[in-house]
Amino acid sequence: MATRSELGRAFWYLAITTTVPIMAFLGYVLGKEYGKEMIGALLGTLLGTFLVWFDILRAEKLMLKKKAKR
Repeated sequence: MATRSELGRAFWYLAITTTVPIMAFLGYVLGKEYGKEMIGALLGTLLGTFLVWFDILRAEKLMLKKKAKR
């Protein structure tokens, strides 16, 4: 039986892998409203990639570190 932390980690990996395609699709849909589907998909993909990097760096505690109290 998987522990709670293992299930949480699996869900995190699932969320990370779907971020870029979801953002690309949302960018396409928004771009379609303005007649610029490809630009919208590109911007969505770039935003999704940025969000993935931000989430990975935050999870590895390389960003948003709290300063240690002395």
